[in-house]
Amino acid sequence: MEELTALLKRSDLFCGLTEDDLRRMVAIGRWATYNAGETIVREGDPSDELYIIQKGMVEVIVPYGAIADIPGPPELTPVVQLGEGQIFGEIGLIDRGARSATVRALVDGTTVFVLPREAFYNLCDQNHSIGYIVMRNLARDLSFKLRHRNLLLEAGW
Repeated sequence: MEELTALLKRSDLFCGLTEDDLRRMVAIGRWATYNAGETIVREGDPSDELYIIQKGMVEVIVPYGAIADIPGPPELTPVVQLGEGQIFGEIGLIDRGARSATVRALVDGTTVFVLPREAFYNLCDQNHSIGYIVMRNLARDLSFKLRHRNLLLEAGW
């Protein structure tokens, strides 16, 4: 539990939470381990979990043509690799929409902490401060990613 609490403490998403708040987060999640090439989430599937990488690496894959508005069938293109302490699936904490990308493990033994949305919402109902801090951090993270994506589109990618 201490290892996971330390991992969450290093994540920007949980910046500002107390040790007790972090322990509460740990209590509602679970561990999952994947081998190289295994799909963790698939684009188009329902989203209801957030993932925090404890060890290993993942790659985020999107259909290139769909993002760059290129006619014809889109090619699956890795757009980013993520490692220890980084998160993916964060939109799954906000809505029940389809996954916007596929994420797969790059190395054997990639271990992630999985935070289910319903358990997270229940925790936020019990402690509004946790919900406010995490959602504020999430909004900051998504704003950054949206700006980055817009810059890529302006550059013709």
